[in-house]
Amino acid sequence: MKKGEIVSKVFYRFRSIHNLLEGHEELVKQSIYFANPKELNDPMEGHRDFFWSGDEIVWKNLFKHYLFCLEHLTAGLLIADKNFVLSSADIPVFGDIEDLPTEKYKNTIIKIQTRFFELENISIFLKNILKRSTPIRQGELHFYLSSIHMAAFKVILDVYIEEGLSPASNRLSSNCYSQIDKIISGKFIELLERSLHENQMEEKVIYNFFFTQQKLQEEIKLINKHRGIIGNDNPSKEFVINEFPRSYINRLIELIIPSWYTACFMEECENSSIWGTYGVNHSGACLVFNCEVIDNAYFLKLNGITGWGSNGAIYGERAHFFNSINYQKGFNEIDFFRSIGSLPVPTLDRMWYVDEEEKLSVCAEEMKKSIDKWRKKFWSNFIRDITVKSMDWKYEAESRLILHSSITDLSKKEDRTLTYNFSSLKGIIFGINTSEKDKLRIIQIIEEKCCKNKREDFNFYQAYFSFDEHCIKHAEMDLLNFN
Repeated sequence: MKKGEIVSKVFYRFRSIHNLLEGHEELVKQSIYFANPKELNDPMEGHRDFFWSGDEIVWKNLFKHYLFCLEHLTAGLLIADKNFVLSSADIPVFGDIEDLPTEKYKNTIIKIQTRFFELENISIFLKNILKRSTPIRQGELHFYLSSIHMAAFKVILDVYIEEGLSPASNRLSSNCYSQIDKIISGKFIELLERSLHENQMEEKVIYNFFFTQQKLQEEIKLINKHRGIIGNDNPSKEFVINEFPRSYINRLIELIIPSWYTACFMEECENSSIWGTYGVNHSGACLVFNCEVIDNAYFLKLNGITGWGSNGAIYGERAHFFNSINYQKGFNEIDFFRSIGSLPVPTLDRMWYVDEEEKLSVCAEEMKKSIDKWRKKFWSNFIRDITVKSMDWKYEAESRLILHSSITDLSKKEDRTLTYNFSSLKGIIFGINTSEKDKLRIIQIIEEKCCKNKREDFNFYQAYFSFDEHCIKHAEMDLLNFN
């Protein structure tokens, strides 16, 4: 293929009759819905192997950020109506102290942070974390944040009481410091490091240790709830006290993963399992798209939001490129402190990369050297990581279109339901179990579109099981045309 040459390739999109017709009217509207990863059938969609490894500046700023977010929910816990339930959605991971409405509020946050780092064992704890010789992964980070959580919660309430924001009856006992005190007195991190070096322990052993510890915590919590030891009379309090550390980490990861959505296609349509799952027991249909390719990159032109103006959203057509899924064992590693790409640079510096003395973290060196190169790498890794699936899914031979934006909120389904030109739809394959009634409804819609667009080249196909090739094949329905 010569550079710049445009040819075409076929991609397949399996749909249920419900989606095509009365449910979402995708066929009439010529629409393609981009799903949230949580709507997909693989719980590991977009999974990364995150780790935290950095200098004192970024670690201290992480704890400051944790306090900032925890304070926000603590305030909500004290003032919210009992019918309002706090959740992870209320954690302000994108928030900044500069966004606070008053100087008094800012000073309260600074006082909380200062008081927290004045605790002797917190200072020792931070220094010990800096001695960790292997990257800290999610399970270990959860263990550490859970260990400081009640101490942080107590400091926040103590400052509230001093500032007249909470009654003295809300003061917590010094037992809140017990968990972090045990880690320091037991020299937990020092023993962990000694085991790594003296016993030549592999890093995966550390991972398994914290995984097991986290698993046991979950089981104990489940048992306690089952036995009524942990009640559900105040779900917001339960969330802030017991669920916050884990939810904070899950939300924190959003700083390096822009919201993304996908429309799934297949490069083949002969797998009976695919027809059974995505074709709803072979009763659905498969749309055949004729896609263009330029410089070895395949794309489909779709109409959707391309920008914003004074009158709201601006709609237009642009090319959306296909990304083939990479099926592999394991997932890619992401260095959190060096991959925070969802914040403006001034905010990024203030919240994460600069300390009180304006000293810059080593974690920002690559970004400062060339912001353009760093951004290019960030987006390349982003696409790489959301197009990875385990080998279990290899039979799908999937390619996907990706929709994302760092400036546009695409949380509304209508904003990520795009439309294609009818000329892009080459044909439709009926499943083995597609009912005659549904076939006739689809044929009627396509006939009207062909007449309107003066098309005579639309093809219908019937799927069947080939006993010669032992797979699902499809034959063109030659007599069904709209000349």
